[in-house]
Amino acid sequence: MCMDDKSFPSQLWNDTTSQPDAAVNTWSGVASLHRAFIVAGVGIILTFVVRRLHQIRQLRRLERLHGCKKLPNESGRFQYDFLGIAKAIELGFHLRYRSFLRYTNALFMKYGETYASNVLVYRLIFTCNTENIKHLLSTAFTDFDSSPLRKHLFESITPHGIFTLDSTGWKKSREKLRSQLSNLRQIVDLNLCEQHFQAFLQHVPSNGQEFDIQSCVFALSLDMQTLFSLGESVDALGFSQSQEKKQFLADLLSVKERIVQDGFRGPLRYLYPKQRFIQSCRRARKYVMAHVTREVKTTTCMNKEDDGRPFRRAFNTETEEISQLADQALSVLLANDSMGTTLSGLFFCLSQDTRVVHKLRKSIIDTIGLTPPIWEQLASLRYVRCVLQEGKDFGENPEAFYPERWEHLSGDMPGFIPFNKGPRACPGQYYAMIVLTYLVARIFQTFSTVSNYNTKPWTERISMTFENENGVLVGLS
Repeated sequence: MCMDDKSFPSQLWNDTTSQPDAAVNTWSGVASLHRAFIVAGVGIILTFVVRRLHQIRQLRRLERLHGCKKLPNESGRFQYDFLGIAKAIELGFHLRYRSFLRYTNALFMKYGETYASNVLVYRLIFTCNTENIKHLLSTAFTDFDSSPLRKHLFESITPHGIFTLDSTGWKKSREKLRSQLSNLRQIVDLNLCEQHFQAFLQHVPSNGQEFDIQSCVFALSLDMQTLFSLGESVDALGFSQSQEKKQFLADLLSVKERIVQDGFRGPLRYLYPKQRFIQSCRRARKYVMAHVTREVKTTTCMNKEDDGRPFRRAFNTETEEISQLADQALSVLLANDSMGTTLSGLFFCLSQDTRVVHKLRKSIIDTIGLTPPIWEQLASLRYVRCVLQEGKDFGENPEAFYPERWEHLSGDMPGFIPFNKGPRACPGQYYAMIVLTYLVARIFQTFSTVSNYNTKPWTERISMTFENENGVLVGLS
């Protein structure tokens, strides 16, 4: 085959020039993509800036409308941090290294009871002023819609729960929960409380030896709350817990941890994968739905009206209603840490105060003796209530553990909000106080000494409430 001499150089040139053209096109595409990223980045920043300016204008208008005082703004090295990025990094640092409480308290000491700060394009107002808190929780309750802050945190686990809803939906959900908790004598069986207390005793070593009472009281609280919410305990204190119950507790713990983490992350939560969280929510919800369905069917079969129709107390067996009952049950379980936190914190303080331990035991025995208390006796255990209300956060000389202050103070006074205030006050507060009073009474009817084995200081672990990162190591004898 012959090739034309004149065509050869031309063909060769075309072959060699095709590669530079491809390279030029590639670099052109990269440059276009780079410009697109720059434009997108600038657009995002401009959107944040415009949004921020709009928020500032709205806030200034509201401040003038209501005659608000000018707030001190957190300054120092954050003076020009308009987007609040450096502030967010510092918050994350203190959260990671368990110094968030100290850090927060130091800021209040520096800027006063109310101050403002920029955190990730949001202008946040921090306050510990009793009148401001009362205004938020009671006086102007309807002006502060909290669902946008909470809905994305709880929606996957409780789509229609009390932590997710607001306005009419929230009122209906709260009313159902309040109705469920209204008759304390019906829902708090002291005989069952005694059974759980006996299960707790199986984990207390003899002769005052060391054990972590924090893990035990959290397990005790879970057993009592799941029995109340689901009709069956998860046997957290048991020695032969089923794999299904172990998985449910693991899922519940995982869900709680992620909710807390996302609450602190703010808009940065979108950067973290949620697959494990969603899976835990689905498994936990499936477990609760199965138990609620079984409990409802059992109840409707056992309770019949004279005409033979099922008597469904505040529920029916339709899927939607079952789902709402599951939301209620999960809402209670998500909030159950408060009982464990109270007891573990109490024993951390008691382990360092022999005087209060002796007075507490004496007051219980002098009032009701050594037999388990009955309903009528619980209200007479006044010093137990004083001890439960005491903490290093209220009254004169708050750093001192001095329960006697509550002999002259009222739990209704401004600034004391262990169960929140106003329309959002915890509907389970009386249930919690009854159970806590019973448990403290039984513990100190059984033991007279609390030995301190804690070698490390109390270190915060922020969960749904607060726990001690190092556990609470005591001995009971």
